[in-house]
Order: sequence, then C-alpha cells, then structure tokens
Amino acid sequence: MKSIRNLLGLAALALLPLQASATIIIDNSTTGLYNNLGDLAAIDGPGGFLLGANVSEGDPSYQLGGDPNLPFTAAFGTNWLAGNYAGGTWSANPVAIPSAWAVNSEAAIVYDFNLALASSLHIDVGVDNGLLVWLNGNFLFGATAGGGANINEYDIDVASLGAGSHSLQILLADHGGATGYAISVDANALPVSVPEPTGLLLLVSSLLGLGFVRYNKKRA
Repeated sequence: MKSIRNLLGLAALALLPLQASATIIIDNSTTGLYNNLGDLAAIDGPGGFLLGANVSEGDPSYQLGGDPNLPFTAAFGTNWLAGNYAGGTWSANPVAIPSAWAVNSEAAIVYDFNLALASSLHIDVGVDNGLLVWLNGNFLFGATAGGGANINEYDIDVASLGAGSHSLQILLADHGGATGYAISVDANALPVSVPEPTGLLLLVSSLLGLGFVRYNKKRA
C-alpha cells in the first residue's frame, strides 16, 4: 500500500504547474558593447527626442508612444539594431558599462544574453536624462526626464521571450547638467503547461495500474 500511496503522490505532483523562477540576467556589473557617440542632437533636429545641449530646448519629462525612427549616423555601424557594427565606433569586446558618460552627448549599449528557457523579462532602469530601448531590434520604450538616475525610474515588461540568444539595445541621451545610468533585468522562466485532462487521466490510470500489479505480485 505504501508503494501505491507514493505513486498517487507522484500523480498529484504531475497536476501542478511548475513555478516561475526569477533570475537577474543584467545589472550594473554586466559587461556589454559600448559606444561613445558625442552630441547627436542635430540628427533629429529641434524638437526631436535628442535635445539640444545645455538645456537649450528645456528639460522636459515625457514618454514616447512609439519608435522615433532616428536616422542613425555612421558612428552606430552598418546596422547596430541588427547586430552589424561594421564601421562603427564600438568597443571591440564587451566592457564594463559606466554609470555616467559625457554631458551633452549620447552613448549606446548592447547587452547580448542567452535564455535557457522561454521567459518573461522585467527591466528596471534609471537615466539622466533620456533613453531609448530596443529588444532584438524591436522598439520597446523611450523616455526623458530631469533629475538623477533612480533604478526604479522606469519599468519595462516583456511578457514572453523564447529560449536562445537575444540582444538588449539602449541609447542614452543627455542635454546638459549631469548624466547617470542604472539597470536591472530579471528573467522569469515561464511555467510549463499543465497536461491536457485526457493525458492526466491516462497518466494516473497507468500509475495506479502499475501499483496494483506490484501489490498483487507481493501477495502471490
């Protein structure tokens, strides 16, 4: 009877979905490709996302509703959002990402990472003054604001990302005063799907059948 109880216990466990587990995959100590770009305010002109130096266009706070579609200069490489950095001014290898960069200038970062399982992502990021964020070349988020770089300034969530290699691409922007940057990214493995009812019934029946066979053999 003890064996049957053990088998029933295993069947009960099979009914439960696996719990998601959170893992920090990127933080302030994570290395990445880095690119000091200089002042790029001219590439999207007055009133664009990349504001003029020395707060000449004010110090606004707002979030973008979509990709600003910046006309990237040669300093970004052939196509940095597709992983092609030929001709750009990137670091040759991943380096430590500074928490501040030159005032009145822009900088770009690429974090390459790998997921063993399909996961959701939660991104906490803070910046002084603005940033644009892409995942695998797809625009996620853009905002600018005065003040310092609080790690909880912005929260960005990605509901589902498949297992494999990915790239988080970030453009940092400044328009005067000071700069600052901080980031933390959690990957939460998605729960395994619960088996269909028919499959569960078959599993439980098989386990019970095996248990009764073993029980009868002991009685023989």
